[in-house]
Amino acid sequence: MNTTTKTPSQIAEEARQTARDAVETTRAYAQNAVNAAGEKVRDLQRDSEPAVEQLAARVQQAVQRGLDAASTTSARAQRRLEQAADVTGRYISDQPVRSVLLAAAAGAAITALIVLASRRSRDDY
Repeated sequence: MNTTTKTPSQIAEEARQTARDAVETTRAYAQNAVNAAGEKVRDLQRDSEPAVEQLAARVQQAVQRGLDAASTTSARAQRRLEQAADVTGRYISDQPVRSVLLAAAAGAAITALIVLASRRSRDDY
């Protein structure tokens, strides 16, 4: 039986060495965890880039389709307004007296509505 008595300084030195070893082991473990996490983030980023690019392309296509549809609708509305203006112009040139009478009647109706509305708003106060 080998019983060597250690001095308090030897015991303290062994405890310091054990603590240093524990710190070094913990530091290595933490560094490995950080490296693994960084690698996972890079993998996720690399894997998600195509999906993000596909989503961006789909959004861009949807926006372009919307712009094309708006342009088509605008052009169609412009043509219809031009046709209505042509028809109205022809009607006025073909029927000038009737056109004036219709315009006067429409103006009188609008004026009557405005007068009624203003009376009602005064009566409400």
